[in-house]
Amino acid sequence: MLKYYKIESGRLAVAPNEEAADIVIMGSLSQEQRSILVKEYEITEHTIASAFDSDELSRIEYDDDFTTIVFKKPKNYSAEVNFQFRVESFGIFIFKDWVLLLTDSEIPVQDEKRFSKIDSLNTFVLKVLSYAITHFNEHLKIINRINDDLEQRLNTSMENKYLLSMFSLNKGLIYYVSALNSNDTLLKKLQMGRSLNWTEAERELLEDLQIENGQSLQQANIYANILTSMMDARASVINNNVNTLMKNLTIVTISISLPTFFASLFGMNVKLPFGMGDGSPLAFWGILLVCIISVFVFMNMWMRKK
Repeated sequence: MLKYYKIESGRLAVAPNEEAADIVIMGSLSQEQRSILVKEYEITEHTIASAFDSDELSRIEYDDDFTTIVFKKPKNYSAEVNFQFRVESFGIFIFKDWVLLLTDSEIPVQDEKRFSKIDSLNTFVLKVLSYAITHFNEHLKIINRINDDLEQRLNTSMENKYLLSMFSLNKGLIYYVSALNSNDTLLKKLQMGRSLNWTEAERELLEDLQIENGQSLQQANIYANILTSMMDARASVINNNVNTLMKNLTIVTISISLPTFFASLFGMNVKLPFGMGDGSPLAFWGILLVCIISVFVFMNMWMRKK
């Protein structure tokens, strides 16, 4: 992926080539592209790898010719990944007259709602950071809805699959909390740093980003704590459902065994009492009545005990 954009009338427009571009977006780098970044722009291999490393913490580095920002954002989520929410990194390299963005996933930089009122490279950088934070907020809402749905299913479930899905959600939230913490540290460093020469409007936008990231972090912590604290209770719900089923099955088994017992008793090769032998027409109905009475007496005793 290689795309060129230029700032035009407060938004990003497609540029015909690198010379006319203010912003270059690259992803899935070939070996040739890596060599160009290393040799022509003096970006180290380690720094390039950091931009695509999901385990890399958010950080900022100041070099002679450019400033490097590594930031965290959520991976795009789909229903096929079985409730696995993960994070990824992307790199922003701010040169004097242009910006290089390295990312593995698509960032909708031409979305006029999210990327509008761009009048400088610094503003574009802040808009990209804002998009990453907004992406976290959207995923947290999805996680909350999935959690509510799983809770309702667990009330009647006797399987572990919903509980395992909750474990996956909890694991994803831990990743999100770590990423948001890392992003928060970077945003604070950006506020204190002077090398990027923020304007007053850009500083206000940066403060808004820090507040929004802090709110996302607080929300992620709340969701993670709720999931963790309720996990044992939800496991107990499944155990209780299984115990209830086993109790009902036991009652059915006993109810069936009583008629079987009396039918077997009267079916022995001995003389039947109460004049029921010698081909008496009442023998069958008498035995059937005894079986029915036994079931009725047992169910009545069980209901009284319950």
